[in-house]
Amino acid sequence: MPEQREIETKYEVAADTVAPVLTAVTGVDHVTTDEVFHLVAVYYDTDALDLAANRITLRRRTGGKDDGWHLKLPDGADRREVTVPLDAVAADSGGGDVPAGTSEDVPEELVERVRALVRGRALAPIAIVENERYTTYCHAVDGELLGEFVDDHVHSVSLLPDGPEKTWREWEFEVPDTALGRKTALAVDKALRAAGGERPDAASKLARAIDADVTRGPVDLPKKIAHATAGQLLTAALAAYRDKLLREDPRVRARGEDSVHQMRIATRQLRSVLTEFSGFFDGPARAALSSELKLLASILGAVRDAEVLAQRFEALDAGGEFGGAGAALAQRQHAAEARGWSRVDLALDSDRYFVLLDAIDAFIADPPLRERADQQASKSLAPLLDKRIRSFARQSVVLLADPACTDHDVHAIRKHAKRLRYASAVADPVVRGDLRSEVKGLAKVQSRLGEFQDATIARDAIAGLAAETIDPSIAFRLGRVDAVEEWRAAQARDSLPALLRKLR
Repeated sequence: MPEQREIETKYEVAADTVAPVLTAVTGVDHVTTDEVFHLVAVYYDTDALDLAANRITLRRRTGGKDDGWHLKLPDGADRREVTVPLDAVAADSGGGDVPAGTSEDVPEELVERVRALVRGRALAPIAIVENERYTTYCHAVDGELLGEFVDDHVHSVSLLPDGPEKTWREWEFEVPDTALGRKTALAVDKALRAAGGERPDAASKLARAIDADVTRGPVDLPKKIAHATAGQLLTAALAAYRDKLLREDPRVRARGEDSVHQMRIATRQLRSVLTEFSGFFDGPARAALSSELKLLASILGAVRDAEVLAQRFEALDAGGEFGGAGAALAQRQHAAEARGWSRVDLALDSDRYFVLLDAIDAFIADPPLRERADQQASKSLAPLLDKRIRSFARQSVVLLADPACTDHDVHAIRKHAKRLRYASAVADPVVRGDLRSEVKGLAKVQSRLGEFQDATIARDAIAGLAAETIDPSIAFRLGRVDAVEEWRAAQARDSLPALLRKLR
């Protein structure tokens, strides 16, 4: 699917406003024009306008050079546009022309990008926008394209209940994703504003057509973050981690690099807020969400752990000293990774997952906060975090000194450290002094525990393959690999007490 970053600025203008002479703009040497196009776009969304709420538009447009399906996704201050040609959709449907206006004609590859938002709800037409477009291209002296100016005369019909019918005019100036393109945008912006162009109230043609701006904004925080309450920081953190999970969902479905790792982190971050700060929430919803997030993290973790182990074992064979043992171990992990992906695919397309996402949204929209959440975070979250870190350090030192301490116990310490790290990120805006040093020290502890865990699960994988082999030479090479991982685990574990004592 073609995909590009869209960097454009919109301007609302009166019907009789005269466009400026763009060759008078610094850097623009000459312009060219295109034929006038009559564009017809049908916009799709759910009944609840889930896409619009997330600054996403999905349309089927005909009449121009880029006939097809266009999905526009937020990309910071800009947007990223993904396109699917109309003939590709027709081919997928067996060659027949599927009529616009049915949810079945939306290309599956675009639905995959937004499945975590629509969650099985039907996509249907919500507006028709017709546009008479006049296009002018701005060029540098060497002919390089600097930007595209369009003068749009728009007529729209909302298909929502009691939706309006509107007519308006607007300008757009789009530039390439280059330093020169952005510089040109600034220069042209001055000229268009001077000619009467004004920034529109609506973020897009669709928002104006349906006469609704349902964009979901961030959780409000006070200008002076030090005055934020515990409830405000906790809710803002939950919203940020929810948004991260939703961003990673389509990347996981597309097998994006590091996507499953980042999505698992998002689930753990959500759970850490609900677990480490459980005393700030009321009712059963918190525990239920935490349990479901734990299950999702474990499903994602199977892929991630196999992925990490495969890379670890492949690196062992780089010098050739282990006689291919690393490659054999890596092959088993790749097979485990493939099985894990099958479970991930099933989970992300399940009703249970969509119910979880709905529940997270509902929890954030109306968080069941207790009275103590009204206290300033600097006087509630920060002291609590300090107490938790110091207690964790003392208990962990005692446990590690116990001769009966097992690898499972160390793994429990690691999970606790990770939860505290994620919890510390929530309180970060109000963390000061010694507590900030503790948080940095906690990061070192978690990193060392991660090294221990990687070596430990590597040894488990080695033992699994060794139990199945009857070839003495292979068993010997596996034994050498196991010795390396045993040494790594011992080194990491032995360094922990000194790091933990610094946190007490």
